[in-house]
Amino acid sequence: MYKVDGSQAFGRFCRTLSDRAGQKQGASWHLAIIMIMAVVVASSCGSSRRPHEGRIITDSTGRQVTVPDTVKSVIALKSGTLRLVSYMKVTHLVSHIEGSEQRRNVLYLFANPHLRELPPIGAGNNYDTELLAAAAPDLILATFMSPHEADRLEQLTRRPVVLLEYGDLGERRTKLFGTLTLLGTIFHREERADTLINYIETTINECTRRAAAATEKPCSAYIGGVAYNGAHGITSTEPDYPPFAMLSVYNVAAGLGLRVNGDAPGHEVVFIDPEQLIQWNPDVLFLDAAGSRIWEEELAAPSVFSPLKALREGRAYTVLPYNWNTTNYENLLCNAWYIGSLLMPSAFGDVDAEQRGREVMQLLYGADIYDRAVDYYQPFRQYVDSSIHDDISSADTLSATRHE
Repeated sequence: MYKVDGSQAFGRFCRTLSDRAGQKQGASWHLAIIMIMAVVVASSCGSSRRPHEGRIITDSTGRQVTVPDTVKSVIALKSGTLRLVSYMKVTHLVSHIEGSEQRRNVLYLFANPHLRELPPIGAGNNYDTELLAAAAPDLILATFMSPHEADRLEQLTRRPVVLLEYGDLGERRTKLFGTLTLLGTIFHREERADTLINYIETTINECTRRAAAATEKPCSAYIGGVAYNGAHGITSTEPDYPPFAMLSVYNVAAGLGLRVNGDAPGHEVVFIDPEQLIQWNPDVLFLDAAGSRIWEEELAAPSVFSPLKALREGRAYTVLPYNWNTTNYENLLCNAWYIGSLLMPSAFGDVDAEQRGREVMQLLYGADIYDRAVDYYQPFRQYVDSSIHDDISSADTLSATRHE
């Protein structure tokens, strides 16, 4: 809340009353002075809470925060916050960015290149409280921040800090939807929030419904190269990979996250031994583009992974990154359409996965960035181990000998 400073005027008022009180010593006059002062003080204390100066909202952690009626400038802190702001189509309100956003290659920056040109409020993924205070945004938004840190940041910057729950597309999908609803309220973009929620929910439901009607023999699959605090190779995986869950594809790593993380909510990226992957020997192998520079080197012949039947039978494919500055929801929806079309043509035969991918990016970002994303990440291609399949050559294949 912001204080209305009327101390000088109030001081003059009190001195005037005091002078008059000195001239009139009657008890009734003193009582009048006390009553007037009480009214003025009460009015002054309550003035910062007048409705026209802000609204009290409850953030994702239950904190009550007073935000301006109309937010004219905002700064997004921590992983994924700027992505959520981009979904809401309010990037024109962003005044400053984290230093790492200037060099990051992610879809929300493809859709909003002007964000890279904004002044930074810290180096890398860190924020500088003095720079934040000097930037003086109307509002600070943050994910993955504790209420204690948020309260301290409010004290240091004298700016309202709203915490957001990032959620996921699985068990914590309602958390994501709650955050989108909250952002809709803050920015008066309720209709946009509803559009996002309905589209994501409808897409997931359609993929699930189609998969249930598929007639193909069920197959096992594995996703490798999933990023976690940076890029990783093929042994980095996600036990609860959302596209597999949407499509009821058997994930050979399913349940591994629960064993590793115990009672932790949801699953996290885990790292396995190469021998474990050989033992699982999945029917299909999917390779996350975020780790391409690493897994391309790992899979280059001769490789410890060469015995995998998915590689020997040419059933290895690249997909868009799952994690890069936390979960990329748009990429997961695109991957679901691709994987469904690839593994279940009986149920997805009428689906143009590329067209659906374009639709996803257009809906979530309001920009046609599909070609840019595909050109940069090289997803939706068959990965070919040239030592095994030297007779395969296509624009839609990715050779083990290719290195950018």
